[in-house]
Amino acid sequence: MSQEQAQHTEPGEQLTPRENEVAVLLAEGLGSSEIAARLSLAPSSVKWYRRRIFHKLGVHTRYDAALRLRQMALQASPIASTDGSPDHSGNAPRPLTSFVGRRREMDELLTWLDSGRSRLLTITGTAGSGKSRLALAFAAQAGPLLDHGGPYWVDLAATSDARLVSPTIASALALFIKPVQSAVSAIVDHLGSMRALLVLDNCEQIATECAKISLELLGLCPGLRIVATSRIPLPAKARNFQLDPLPVPAAEDLALDEIAACESVRLFTERAALVIPGFTATRENAAALVRVCRRLDGLPLAIELAASRVKVLTTWQLDERLERALGLLTGGGAAAERRHATLRAALDWSHGLLTVAEQTLLRRLSVFAGGWSVEDAESVCAGGDLQRDDVLGTLADLVDQSLVVVERPVDGARRFRLLEVIRQYSDDKLRSSGERSVVRAYHADRFAALAREAQTELTGPRQPEWTVRLEQDRGNLRAALDWCLSVPERLESGAQMACSLAQMWQLRGEFAEGLMWLRKYLAAGHVMPGRARAELSDATGFLALHAGLADEARQHWERAAEIFGAMGDSAAVGRQLHYLAHVTMETDPQRAALLAAQGLTLERQAEDRWWTSACLFALGDASFLLGDVEKAAECYAESQVLARQLGHLFAIARRCVRLGQVARVRGDLVLAGRHLTEAVKLARDGNDDWGITMALAAWASLAASLGMPQTSAKLLGSSQTRLDRFGAVLWALDRIQSAITEATAKALLGEEGFLESVEAGRSMTQQAAETLISELQQPLQPAAAGKAKVFTATPLTPREAQVLHLLAGGESNRDIALDLGLSVRTVERHTANLYAKIGVEGSAARAAAANYAFRHGLGPEQDALATGHESLPPKSPPPNH
Repeated sequence: MSQEQAQHTEPGEQLTPRENEVAVLLAEGLGSSEIAARLSLAPSSVKWYRRRIFHKLGVHTRYDAALRLRQMALQASPIASTDGSPDHSGNAPRPLTSFVGRRREMDELLTWLDSGRSRLLTITGTAGSGKSRLALAFAAQAGPLLDHGGPYWVDLAATSDARLVSPTIASALALFIKPVQSAVSAIVDHLGSMRALLVLDNCEQIATECAKISLELLGLCPGLRIVATSRIPLPAKARNFQLDPLPVPAAEDLALDEIAACESVRLFTERAALVIPGFTATRENAAALVRVCRRLDGLPLAIELAASRVKVLTTWQLDERLERALGLLTGGGAAAERRHATLRAALDWSHGLLTVAEQTLLRRLSVFAGGWSVEDAESVCAGGDLQRDDVLGTLADLVDQSLVVVERPVDGARRFRLLEVIRQYSDDKLRSSGERSVVRAYHADRFAALAREAQTELTGPRQPEWTVRLEQDRGNLRAALDWCLSVPERLESGAQMACSLAQMWQLRGEFAEGLMWLRKYLAAGHVMPGRARAELSDATGFLALHAGLADEARQHWERAAEIFGAMGDSAAVGRQLHYLAHVTMETDPQRAALLAAQGLTLERQAEDRWWTSACLFALGDASFLLGDVEKAAECYAESQVLARQLGHLFAIARRCVRLGQVARVRGDLVLAGRHLTEAVKLARDGNDDWGITMALAAWASLAASLGMPQTSAKLLGSSQTRLDRFGAVLWALDRIQSAITEATAKALLGEEGFLESVEAGRSMTQQAAETLISELQQPLQPAAAGKAKVFTATPLTPREAQVLHLLAGGESNRDIALDLGLSVRTVERHTANLYAKIGVEGSAARAAAANYAFRHGLGPEQDALATGHESLPPKSPPPNH
């Protein structure tokens, strides 16, 4: 949207120049921070301008403002200026519908036009990616920058004979070619040295001739720039501008305004509004809109064809039928324009231009879901007339013809993918060929081997690169798991793959998905050998525990222990005892300690360092919950030594969390900060979402101990958001520590203040959370820590413990007196005594005392302290806690 269009407001509601600049970016869906960076404004200034814009537009939300601004842009002519200046559109077509998004691409094209370098540019991309539409919009924007006449648009879609290219160009320029004159000569005579733009649209079928004529014209016309749209780059020295599909929402659970502002969703809703006036993204249809746009991979033509069907199908129905999208999105009255031929026809046309080898590889590539490497393609797609050595060259040919997308290299490895619509089309071809089951089997074998290798690598020093690798092949792993379920003879192989991936799902916090696959295989497990069933139960219990399903986890591990015991596999039984210790931890820490110790004995006998470390971790948690912090510290330290020897980054990170929690309870906040800082770094470097979540919760507790309840509440909110996203809960020890931390922060902030801080934390990015942690590290520096007042663990009388307990719960002296049957004066005396014993004074003494109470187990969670009986046993905090 141009700035002039943004100024087209109702009479008396004119935007100022600066408001107009903000409005232009707002209409593109940018947030306040992005607008501030773009315009070099303070974020607070942007918010001030935004409020004024909302008022003038008569709206209340960013989404409504963006919609209103785009509507105003549609009401104005996209070409004609508002000040009566000449029309610079040249002979370019004027679309009846709005141009949506592509701001970054437009900026790059305009920069190219002004740069003077490489005067030939090819916009390449797959069929339906919007090459022509971008070129049209660019031509309109470039018009005022050119000499008289504007841009020249040449549609070559119907031109298949190379000899007709130059006459078609001359005809588009409305030139008369003299009998003795060539078309090229007539064009050169007309253009001369003026600054001009020539757009050659749909060049792929005559790419060689277009390149030849372009170079000839550029050599004779110094002021000329040429843009060509084509599925393949022109065979000439030119800049290639690869056009990707429109961005799609990253997830279905984004805020409504974020979904509505996404370019692919905007395109859908604006085109749908032409069929159903007033159609827009709502809370009811947002998730379906996201899935439709993602399934169509942001491909503009496919999205427009889908949007045209909302008159007869809801967005939910469209989503359900997208598997048959190629049959659905055909024909239709107004969609019959030549440039908007059906997607099926476009794909058939593209496919017909391929060689036999290219057609073979393209249909076999359809078994990949989400992308592949060259090695993957060679392993899965070679066979028959397509030799392994020919795959790379044929793949390169498909890339050149924009049927295969090249992704940005990650860690030096180049990957490829098919747009979803092309993949579906190619899969139809694969089904028709009769070779689909064979290629799917090759695909499953390839990724089963990957999962087996990953199971070892994910617990070693190469964990970070393997988490990236598995993330890249997430779609392929899902496809392989799904296919194995449908083929009886491949069930055991699929079950082994699912068990191998359990560690990945846990590291990524994707428990719901992992449990879904494992449960499916368990349901079919009656036909599998005993070890396969036991390993499935082992892996299912592992993920169920992390998902907070303790009872289910216990059942799976007991079943696995029984099967492994019958097989005489004591090391495997030790693993199950370790898991059963974790699942028993919260309800019966004494039994958990016994189970962990038994598992530890079996794993030491088996000389398995990894599972020995794991059993030590579980024994440490049980000891911590039983109040034996020294025993816990010993277990965590030995477990950490083994984890470091093995190079298991995720294990090292989690043990750092535990050592930090021990140090905090002991009162060494500086050491706690060091351990937790290392935990965050290792978890981040290892893409360990669960480890980061654990560390955030532990940092929240440390923030409370530092007397920073607002920061503590924010970090609690941040960690809870991550848990909600994963569908998981913290381990027993972490849950209990977080509950104490929550009570501390709530007592110090009050209910309302606490909830406000938690909500602020819930909306924080990981980077923002780590910024908060960086701020927490300042008071933990040696110099600052040396100046901090250290509360000593001075024994309190039973009555003083009761008073402190109620004080930490937020009660006033009068309330405490009523609860304990004492006079207010007596409560004041007890309060003064306990203040002196724990070393607090001044106006902040009450908050500091509450903080002390929570750190030493005297907070509201200790309900026994509120009984009011003098016979209450002493509850003085142990030394050095």
